[in-house]
Amino acid sequence: MDVLFVRASSIYDDSRATKEILALLEKGHNVHVVGWDRNGDSKNRTEQVFSKYSEQIVFDFFSFQLEQGIGLRNIDKLLEWIRWTNKVVKKNRHYDVVHACNLDGALGVWKYARKNGIKIIYDIYDYYIDSHKIPKGLENLVERLEINIINAADATIICTEERREQIAKAVPRKLEVIHNSPNVAAVDQKEILYDYTYCGSLYGQRLLQEIFDAYSENNHIRFGIAGSGEFADMARDLDNKFESFSYLGPLSYDEVLDIESKSKVISAIYEPSIRNHRLCAPNKFYEALALAKPVIVCRNTGIDKIVEKNRIGIVIDYDPHQFYEALNYLLSNQDACFEMGLNARHLYEQKYKWDIMKERLVKLYDEIR
Repeated sequence: MDVLFVRASSIYDDSRATKEILALLEKGHNVHVVGWDRNGDSKNRTEQVFSKYSEQIVFDFFSFQLEQGIGLRNIDKLLEWIRWTNKVVKKNRHYDVVHACNLDGALGVWKYARKNGIKIIYDIYDYYIDSHKIPKGLENLVERLEINIINAADATIICTEERREQIAKAVPRKLEVIHNSPNVAAVDQKEILYDYTYCGSLYGQRLLQEIFDAYSENNHIRFGIAGSGEFADMARDLDNKFESFSYLGPLSYDEVLDIESKSKVISAIYEPSIRNHRLCAPNKFYEALALAKPVIVCRNTGIDKIVEKNRIGIVIDYDPHQFYEALNYLLSNQDACFEMGLNARHLYEQKYKWDIMKERLVKLYDEIR
């Protein structure tokens, strides 16, 4: 099958997009990847990630260097992106499937695909009105647009069972849950370089600013921080000030897993007052499971009950002092830390491993032919 895969990201550092594209390539599909070059080097770095499949894959990138997030404050560039993706799909008419990720990935392509008999898979990484700051007068319009796309798609993908609540107003033709688990076949014992790592978006509502602000009082802990966003400068300054703090910049997905495998503890913390966070399925949670690492999460988010029930980490309030208390407890209690890691890997093997998710994706493609 010939697939157009549309995602408004740099792709190479987008863990979910990377795994899904690789799953399609491994199945023998040809994939045309359409992404958003936010850093100026996305095409080269993405080509490296998929170099093994160079004969099956081509890339087009919308070029505008923009930090993560393209909300309404960047409406002009968002509209340019939508027009550009519409031109791409019209220029290449041989697709069997359009795989559109999120509302911003679907708006420029879904009507053309529906009109021309091209199958549509709508992949919801984040429900738009719950993950973007939208003026109240426009929320209903934006949600109706997304509901229309869900109802028109041949299949819809969500990343956790809890997200069914978000799309309750829609009537999807086919719905599949594909968790964003990493592909880690076995846990390699690597040299531990960090006590704690966070690799991801360096933005608000993740407790990052508060953790960084309090680091000077906890600088005995070896931090490894990677990613880009509004708090990157804070991380860079801490790197310059403290030998125990390392800021590594944006990393590819394989590099993220390598760094996290060299850490003792991972966190997956989100601000619980936001609905999208109460239903969250953060990458860091799944990476902790796969890498057999204890995880620190926030109470009243989508994963806290899983963490407590399976004893795979520590649940805290959205508070930096509780974060450091939990982290120091894990670092000073190696037996508990090790046991939580074993429990995490067991849960990954039984329920969340990527082989299970990949099979669901491949089967979904077969079912909509």
